[in-house]
Amino acid sequence: MQTSWPGHYYDGRTSTRHAVTVFLTPSGLEISLSDGSRIFWPYHELTQTQGGYEHEPARLERGQTNPASLVVEDPGFLPSMRTIAQREGRQFRGLREFPRGARVIVLAGVASLALLGVLILWGIPALAELVTPLVPTTWETALGNSIIPELAPVDLRCGSRRLRENVDKIVTRLGAAGPPTPYTFRVTIVESPVFNALAAPGGSIILFRPLVRSTETPEELAGVLAHEMQHVRLRHATKALVRDLSMAAIAGAVLGDVSGIGAFAVQAGRTLTTLHHSRGAEEEADREGMRLIQAAQIDPSGMIRFFETVKAKTANAELPGYLSTHPETDQRLARLKALAAEVPVHSTPLLPDGRWEDVKNLCQ
Repeated sequence: MQTSWPGHYYDGRTSTRHAVTVFLTPSGLEISLSDGSRIFWPYHELTQTQGGYEHEPARLERGQTNPASLVVEDPGFLPSMRTIAQREGRQFRGLREFPRGARVIVLAGVASLALLGVLILWGIPALAELVTPLVPTTWETALGNSIIPELAPVDLRCGSRRLRENVDKIVTRLGAAGPPTPYTFRVTIVESPVFNALAAPGGSIILFRPLVRSTETPEELAGVLAHEMQHVRLRHATKALVRDLSMAAIAGAVLGDVSGIGAFAVQAGRTLTTLHHSRGAEEEADREGMRLIQAAQIDPSGMIRFFETVKAKTANAELPGYLSTHPETDQRLARLKALAAEVPVHSTPLLPDGRWEDVKNLCQ
């Protein structure tokens, strides 16, 4: 009987996935990590959370608060564990069998495919709209914190203290002008060839360095930050990620259960990097972002000028990520100009004591 199996281990504290080898013993699992260290899990301390259906990977968890978890894809793992563990193996369920009348169930499932199509097209987005307001902000923050290492590895983050302090001043001014919010906004600048900015749930914002370097004034960067801060406040990213979750994960989100967040942090990060917000969401973030700029008494022409500059630079080239995921630029500029004209602003300069040209190029 096979006694060793490949799997993946999550420590419950970070989103890092570790490739491991799992050894079955009569009293527990011995987990061997790639660095040579070993962990022993007694069977009586384990909870099985997946693996009850055909083709579903086995998932075992250990611990109460932020439990560690082990995932084994091979369908032979659970039967072997039940046999080797003997009495203690009874707590681990095998594959569930169809009851009598399974043929009727299968036929009913086939007949439900049309209904499933309707659910995918309209039901899931509607469910996300209903569920997102119920998700605690603590869950959003925990998810955002687990995603950041995936999108902004430590070795690629800009380490300039001066640049960080100047960006933080912009965020602080914008935050003070807006309505009360449970979110704490944190900006990470990443050294990358990608021209983009994105907002993760809970207040984390990532700016990719080419976008920062393309700004001519701090007011232009303020326009980008105001837009992304409104994505956070309006929970657009959270809503998009809820659409990708299983029903069990959705229930956990609503209950504020952060124990399983690490398991889907990688997928959530990939979703964010390829996320195309709906046109309605983008227009809403533009509108509320402009209002935030005006409330902070920041020159609104900076937000407009940023998109005019980028449009001119990319007139004969493929649009960079930040523009390709947003509304058509001409329409967007027209709306922003109209919004800026509605509320005249007596603006005060951002960062009057420093030259932005020097600051924006700092990284290390």
